[in-house]
Amino acid sequence: MRKLLTVMVVALMAAIGFAAPAQAAPVSKPYSFAFGASTATGTVSFTDGYTASVSGVVHAASGRRKVCAVGLNGDAVSDEFPCSPWAYAGGPNQPWGGSMRIPLPGGVVQVGIMMYDENMEPLDGVICSRGGCSHL
Repeated sequence: MRKLLTVMVVALMAAIGFAAPAQAAPVSKPYSFAFGASTATGTVSFTDGYTASVSGVVHAASGRRKVCAVGLNGDAVSDEFPCSPWAYAGGPNQPWGGSMRIPLPGGVVQVGIMMYDENMEPLDGVICSRGGCSHL
């Protein structure tokens, strides 16, 4: 009897429009920014669920440079904050990547990516959404 009632409620909800909200299609957007000759380039990928991921390369022209990302949805921030290894002036470019998750409707809506110096002082960054990226 309980199973029949559940089936009926689900059918009724579907008939009157109480379907689960549609998820947006996956999309990837390029990002690129510089502080002097130090650069960060790569891709932000938004999934059709609650997550987004970043990948890219960091180049340091002077000192040390690191980039970190955070997922945003209104006032909510992701628990994960992927960061690159340190890139050193005269050293190789550092590849990096990671994912972020926010278990709320819409999931990760924006991704902020910031470049830091050796003292973890912010230098420059971008904010990315499904529509693209812009400088902070």
